[in-house]
Amino acid sequence: MKLNNKEARELQALPEVITALEAEQQLLASKMSAADYFRNSPDILRADQARGAEIEAQLMAKLERWETLEAKAKAAAS
Repeated sequence: MKLNNKEARELQALPEVITALEAEQQLLASKMSAADYFRNSPDILRADQARGAEIEAQLMAKLERWETLEAKAKAAAS
């Protein structure tokens, strides 16, 4: 089955989206591992933890979608 135009554009954009999410994840991890991080308010800690979980979920979804689209593209090419 061939990729439609929307899927082809999505496949082309996914590496950049994944890279941006990974960069945000690394920044957040660096922030959270700072020695004085836990001096922040509990609201900030909760928000950062929630964002970390959200990034992880988005990354997994984007990686799965990329895998699906790549498989579909390869199947269409053969």
